[in-house]
Amino acid sequence: MQGASSPLRGALLGLLLERPGHGGDLASRLSRRLGESWQIDPTDVYRLLSGLEHEGLVRECEDPQASSARGRVVYHPTDQTAGALTLWLETLLPAEPMRSALHAKLAAARGEADARLLDRALRVHEQECLQMVALLPPMSGGAGSWKDLFLTCLRSGVSARLQAEIDWSRQTRMRLAEFSGSR
Repeated sequence: MQGASSPLRGALLGLLLERPGHGGDLASRLSRRLGESWQIDPTDVYRLLSGLEHEGLVRECEDPQASSARGRVVYHPTDQTAGALTLWLETLLPAEPMRSALHAKLAAARGEADARLLDRALRVHEQECLQMVALLPPMSGGAGSWKDLFLTCLRSGVSARLQAEIDWSRQTRMRLAEFSGSR
């Protein structure tokens, strides 16, 4: 969530340029746009909006028709928002380090004594990935619009990454079992 290259920061800037919105509305739009695998927390979106406001990239306006205290604020882009989005789009993203919790567990495991626990953690991870794959809507055949194009590309990327995680989990479980069986 932090930093100028944060994926949610850039996506939020793009949504604000499409149309202003309440924090909850923006969180819902992010979730719909990015998909179920992102697990967007509205509290994080409000925190990010606060930081963007501090940077002068977002401005708050009161909505006199809203009933709740949080719903009274509508976030709008500023004159700097489009430039910040362009800069974000041009910035190469840093490579993500391979530091998943499962990698850390493998590194810290005490050998065969923890093989059963590792196998269980890998199976749970695999099931979670399979559940997320099942949540992905089917990809459309063509790109009739810009939105269709980016949604197809997004689904394809998420699907490929989840499938790679599933494959890695299965291969790792198989290697653990082979190692334990060869002893």
